[in-house]
Amino acid sequence: MAGGRSSRMKFNKAFAQVGGKPVIQIIIEKLKPVFQEIIIISNEPQLFTSFGLPIYQDIYPYLGPVGGIHSALVNASYDQMFILGCDMPFINMQLVDYMLSKISNYDSVVPEIDSYLQPLAAVYNRTCLPVFTECLEHDKLKLTLIFSELNALVLKEDELQKFGSVREMFFNVNDPDALAQAQKIAGRLL
Repeated sequence: MAGGRSSRMKFNKAFAQVGGKPVIQIIIEKLKPVFQEIIIISNEPQLFTSFGLPIYQDIYPYLGPVGGIHSALVNASYDQMFILGCDMPFINMQLVDYMLSKISNYDSVVPEIDSYLQPLAAVYNRTCLPVFTECLEHDKLKLTLIFSELNALVLKEDELQKFGSVREMFFNVNDPDALAQAQKIAGRLL
């Protein structure tokens, strides 16, 4: 998911340099050994052509993450997919595998930290596409509220901690201060 406006960063946060690489490149390198298909969802496709991956725009343009997830659900070749925001370079791939292993009876598997869902680091089943479409058509754009309409498995912090530091795995590089902090974390993790 690389469609955000990055207003706090003043440039597209997917290209923030962490450990000498753009965050999006770090993410792609993590995903490639695990997934047969990686797609980029962005309303600025021209920015991402150098990665050689399929790029899809929102079908309902500029309606935020709900529109981006909807586009992924429509365009992905597989029924189950892991969706990750372009600003999360420290996601643990063992956790991703674990979440994928839990999706079979659910619309989504979503982590929860400090009582906040993490919908941009979650697994989705195409079965939730009608809910996303309905929400977009009726201007219900608060992503976390959509989960009340989904059959979602919520993974609590104690379960997530088995895979490492929850604060680091879900760390967002979304402003200059966070970028400075990410450089410190990268020194240990990347």
